[in-house]
Amino acid sequence: MDMNLIEDCFNASSRRLFSIFEKAYRLSRRNFRDVIHFYAPGMVRYATSFYQAGDPYRFPGISITGRTCQLNCEHCRGKMLENMIPAPTPEKLFKTCELVKKAGGVGCLITGGGIHDGSVPLKKFVPVMKRIKREIGLKLAVHVGLIDQSLAEELVDVGVDAAMVDILGADETVRKVYHLDRSVEDFSSTLSVLEKNCIPTVPHIVVGIHYGRLLGEGKAVEMLARHRPAAVVVVALMPLAGTPMGHAAPPSPMDIARVILASRLSMPRTPIILGCARPRGEQRIETDILALKAGVNGLAYPCEEAYRLAEKLKLSVEFHSECCSLLWRELV
Repeated sequence: MDMNLIEDCFNASSRRLFSIFEKAYRLSRRNFRDVIHFYAPGMVRYATSFYQAGDPYRFPGISITGRTCQLNCEHCRGKMLENMIPAPTPEKLFKTCELVKKAGGVGCLITGGGIHDGSVPLKKFVPVMKRIKREIGLKLAVHVGLIDQSLAEELVDVGVDAAMVDILGADETVRKVYHLDRSVEDFSSTLSVLEKNCIPTVPHIVVGIHYGRLLGEGKAVEMLARHRPAAVVVVALMPLAGTPMGHAAPPSPMDIARVILASRLSMPRTPIILGCARPRGEQRIETDILALKAGVNGLAYPCEEAYRLAEKLKLSVEFHSECCSLLWRELV
């Protein structure tokens, strides 16, 4: 891995970035088909001139801790869990997944608040997740947090379709934002455990997670490039009212693009996705356009302008009503 590639993406002037965009896009076309995958799983209402998704049971988010999170992170304070379907017991999770299937759903995101060691309390839900896969047949994307070998082996038995984990690249962010007494190396260890057990891993880089500014994103990209993730999802801080970051300025579209560029250049054969969490309005339009120009393979809830640009670039558009973390399945 050429570290200069990553550093260049974060430090290059606007004029130099123009050539980096060109290089990243050519690299994407060389290693992947001329296809862009658009995702609208129905977790939020989404209606455009080219696609509509409003079925909350198509691929819902389910929280196994309800609205509870022991970490109480600076950017969330549990608010992200409020829009999830609560399923705090294995019995409730199974019944919820039965409802999802009956409503025509294809899968779900199983997530929840973190506990003090940085993990998500999944252990007692493993047996029921096996039943969900075997008896109901849903796809399961699971947010695992920091993970150990024991839980990884159990998730292998479940046959999860994607294991998701936020990757942090600065110890200061680990402590001050996530309130964890852990280090960046613990996130690298989690990637190693998932990789060792051949679990399809889809790490997320949250751009601007340190109060809106870049701190550790380059290190996070470097870390991922040393491993073999099934795909990488780039998302961005969306300041939430009522949290310590409620008034923080979100990262700029170009800051987000720098992370995408670094990811594409350092992981040329790994699917790169612009995920659903990113600033809205005019910033979203610019972010989506820059992401396409940087050679992403997938984009969640794309704006009208992104769709038109994809057509201009002569990319075939494929729509999916599931979580974008499952993109890797389309490319194997």
